[in-house]
Amino acid sequence: MSIWGGYQRGETTLVMGLLLFGFFAASMGFAKNFILYLCFMLFYGVALTIVQTAITTMLQEKAIPSMQGRVFGLFSTMYAGFLPVGMAIFGPLADMVPLQWIIIGTGIALILLGGIVTQARQLRTVQK
Repeated sequence: MSIWGGYQRGETTLVMGLLLFGFFAASMGFAKNFILYLCFMLFYGVALTIVQTAITTMLQEKAIPSMQGRVFGLFSTMYAGFLPVGMAIFGPLADMVPLQWIIIGTGIALILLGGIVTQARQLRTVQK
């Protein structure tokens, strides 16, 4: 991201990152070859970086400066807090549903999330 810099509009970078993130997640679920899986995982990691950078940049641009510490504190708490929640949900789920289906399903969910973000007018209208 430091070399490319993203699109002019952060929203476009976010949507593109979410779509790529979902595509590569679903692709990992369909991969039958482990080397191919690892290649998809490499690009999945790049897409994750695009999404995280776009969200962080948008928060910095749109949050009131006096509230940025609180916003990023909440953001960090959410990152840390949802890891155990995800393990509590997806761990037992993996005992009941094949992991491949879970990976494909979460990839599709990320693609749908990218579509929802394109329709979110609040992203385009929020001002400092």
